[in-house]
Amino acid sequence: MPRSPQIVEIVGVAGSGKSTLTRALRSGYGWHIADSLHTRIPAHWPYVAHGIPGLLPLVDASVRDRPLLSWDELKFIVYVAEWHRFLRAERPGHSGAIVLDQGPIFALACLLWGRKPFTRSARFEAWLRQMVERWSLELDAIVLLDAPDEILLARIDDREQGHDAKGAPLHEGLELIERHRDAYGRVLELSEGLGGPRLLRYNTATMPPAKIAAELAEILEPSGARELTETARVLNVTQGRTTTREDA
Repeated sequence: MPRSPQIVEIVGVAGSGKSTLTRALRSGYGWHIADSLHTRIPAHWPYVAHGIPGLLPLVDASVRDRPLLSWDELKFIVYVAEWHRFLRAERPGHSGAIVLDQGPIFALACLLWGRKPFTRSARFEAWLRQMVERWSLELDAIVLLDAPDEILLARIDDREQGHDAKGAPLHEGLELIERHRDAYGRVLELSEGLGGPRLLRYNTATMPPAKIAAELAEILEPSGARELTETARVLNVTQGRTTTREDA
């Protein structure tokens, strides 16, 4: 019986290299980047509707302990609660691993790094534990990327995407990075305390994405999947060279 593909989430503060590693895994090893659940896609609305009842207690907590939840925070709550159902329905027949880009661990950290009072409520704590426990069963591994603060800030300033730390005074940028690290730390500590999934840590200042990708493929892919991935990669390269010669 074929083994189900490994499901991996890549996490880390801004500038840690998540997107670069994701591209390396997709282009070099054929890993599949999972689609996200979105409120703007009509086909996803049933999942959103299914998650609304679970959202109401947290909305009530934010009403009592203002400020209120933002629209982005409301979406994060629904995504974390419903994405596992969406993945099971949409999961492709794929031999390589499946990567979650800005997945449930990221969403939970986003809720925490705002440090709103409702995140200290008993209702939120119970919900957080329930969600981490669920995803501890769904995920096979979490890959945590990091780098020294000065490198992270330089990467944030150099990239095109906007970020609160981009162009900010040094002390504000450092405070923001530390707040995000703390949020991830809280979620991952809870996950480890619940017995899973496997946590793999990498410093992207000392280990390039290609090397991290190769190590992850070796650690997480079953041998059969690695052989199929390598065969597909060789065929793609061969076809690419053949096409180049014919075009010439």
